Amino acid sequence: MKSRSSRLATSGLVIAAIVLMPGLAGAVYYALGPSKDEWGLKYAVEVSAADNGKLNVHFTLASEGRLKPIYSATVIAFSNPGPDGGRSYLEKAQIDLKPNQDGQLAGQTQIHQKHADRAMIRILTLTVDGRRYKSASYYDIPLQKFLKRTPVADSPNARATIASPPATSISK
Repeated sequence: MKSRSSRLATSGLVIAAIVLMPGLAGAVYYALGPSKDEWGLKYAVEVSAADNGKLNVHFTLASEGRLKPIYSATVIAFSNPGPDGGRSYLEKAQIDLKPNQDGQLAGQTQIHQKHADRAMIRILTLTVDGRRYKSASYYDIPLQKFLKRTPVADSPNARATIASPPATSISK
């Protein structure tokens, strides 16, 4: 009798694990569309060259705006869509936001220079306009608008490349 209840308990645990696992693994994020005031965010981004073909991305968040509180900030870049429409991460680098001496949240990370055209800073939040949602919402800030570009001298038709320092800094 003891072994029968043990097998029954084990089977029940296995079935419960199988049923509950997909719910924990599947994260659903909803994109926030464009807004006149960029959801009230006030931020500054600096992009500068680093060693080994990488770029430093410095992100300072002066105001979390209508997305307060911010859950995370990440620099991401996706591949082109595949035949099934799916994309994969080419780059995913977390920005650890910490308060600075001015009371703003600031952090930095590095990404590969070759992914800079596709990269964006993804702001993730669970709260929009003071209302908490069950799933996360995100707002993407394209990194491309913070890159300084110069044409390659020896090829008139070559793609523009990212210039060397000085760093580009734009505040919103």
